[in-house]
Amino acid sequence: MQLFKSRCYRRAAVIMVGGAHWLMASYSLPAHADGRSPLQGNPADTLPKAEAPPSAPVTINIQTQAVDPALQKLLASHLTPSRFQIAGVKTLPFDQVAAVFTPLANRDTTVAELLTAANKVTQMYQDQGYPLSFAFVPAQSFENNVVAVTIVEGYVQNVKIEGNPGGNEERLKQIAEQLRQDRPLRRATFERVAGILSLQPGVKIVANVAPPTTTDGAADMVLTVKRRPVTVGVGADYRQPGIRGLLTASANGLTPLGEQVTVSTLQPSGPQDEKYYAINYVQPIGNDGLLAKLNWSDYRAQPENSALEGVQYQARYQTKTIRAGGSLSYPVILDNTHSVTVTGGAYSAENGQEFTRSVPATPMTLELSSQVRVLSAEAAWVDVKTGPDKLQQTRQLSVGVYKAVNGLGSKSEKSNVDLGFTRVTVQAAQSNQLPGGFGVAVATSMQYSSNILPTSEQIGFGGKLFGLAYPVGELAGDKGWGISAEINHLFPMSYTYLKRVQPYFLVDHSRVYSNSGPLTHDTLGSVALGVRFSDERYYTLDLSLAKPVADVPVNSSSRSPRVNASYSYQLD
Repeated sequence: MQLFKSRCYRRAAVIMVGGAHWLMASYSLPAHADGRSPLQGNPADTLPKAEAPPSAPVTINIQTQAVDPALQKLLASHLTPSRFQIAGVKTLPFDQVAAVFTPLANRDTTVAELLTAANKVTQMYQDQGYPLSFAFVPAQSFENNVVAVTIVEGYVQNVKIEGNPGGNEERLKQIAEQLRQDRPLRRATFERVAGILSLQPGVKIVANVAPPTTTDGAADMVLTVKRRPVTVGVGADYRQPGIRGLLTASANGLTPLGEQVTVSTLQPSGPQDEKYYAINYVQPIGNDGLLAKLNWSDYRAQPENSALEGVQYQARYQTKTIRAGGSLSYPVILDNTHSVTVTGGAYSAENGQEFTRSVPATPMTLELSSQVRVLSAEAAWVDVKTGPDKLQQTRQLSVGVYKAVNGLGSKSEKSNVDLGFTRVTVQAAQSNQLPGGFGVAVATSMQYSSNILPTSEQIGFGGKLFGLAYPVGELAGDKGWGISAEINHLFPMSYTYLKRVQPYFLVDHSRVYSNSGPLTHDTLGSVALGVRFSDERYYTLDLSLAKPVADVPVNSSSRSPRVNASYSYQLD
């Protein structure tokens, strides 16, 4: 019990995912000396990010109807309309359209006022969500003071593909062809199809729609496609005491299927001798945004925990996490300002750790392992609003429920993890642009489970995950929460390789809990100053100095400030 209470074992977590009690009983380890220090939780969350470039939104250009040149010369001409002959109204109530022109009847007016009234009707169609519909006053003689007004309820008749679509041409055209079914074209349909096009990997699309040239409303849409068959990225970070880099390459739409294959590896491996290999496959299915995803990853490392030496184990040990899974995602709501995406899937995860005795003993090594089979259900909501002052607000919320199946090959060895666990996760974030170039951002992440979880299922904090002044993977637990708040200021730049500089001040706080016993190291807190640099196309560089203000970091005797640097580069 003296060993259990010793302050040298303040590191807070159950040994190797709930194996602490078994280890303590069989090998005299303290119940909460953590063998995974400092790489706890899901190791994939701790890696530097070298994600593929985000899907580029489709640029939409809808040309407006020009005023008839013949009428342009008559704007100041006067007339007294006896009646209005309005044709083409099918979607909006006719009386609502006619009411715009009624005040102009039987009184002196000008052609300019007639055109203004027609523009009001056009705006009515726009407000009701019909982007290609408009009203216009055609060139006419105004015989008997009768004014003809034509309403054009526009729709897309033909879709043309230009540029370099490669093997994607037919698939992109099939997606865009959905617009032809909407007569007149609704903005909701237009924005959803544009959003689905933006989900297609490896393409950047500009959609141009000329106004209808005939009164039946038929218009042509031209998709100009720029294809990126291969994209390469690198993400690197320096978080004392070493540098790690994640290299990523993606092959995009090399076949007519429109697939994306991404491979990743960790180089250099850093001071923990980390090895990471991953393959991800994304396959669009159909024409309505359904995506199938398959993924596999293998992570191995040799972290170090000085607390193990006090119980006759070597400080350095081996750990691994192998994960494979698949999922289907579908955008239930998708437009220019918000989206709701639901995802369902399944995955398997294998976790293993191996400890070596520092003194002769039988056996010389101790292995802990678990294999789990998990069903997942997730939902993600994104909302982007731009105010009249051009300042943007972005909000995000995601919820996940994960249920393990105690069967189908799930098992554990020398570990008391719950093979039929349930866990629930919530992540939320909001950022606001403020006047004068300032901005604020808040974020939170939390997980709840009443079970003892395997390593890869725990929630972890440290580094960029709500512990900027601590090593990555500093803490992990069966349940916990983290929160951060930031204020920043954007300085636009006009240099070739530098377009923005953004200094920031950040605070974060996080805490974890274990369902197999109390923890002595369970709280992180940071205060940080940093600055971000970017050319807004290829690279971002983030430098920060962060000081711990909660628990003392593991394998450290003080709350000294920590220098962090992260770099990401995407090759178009």
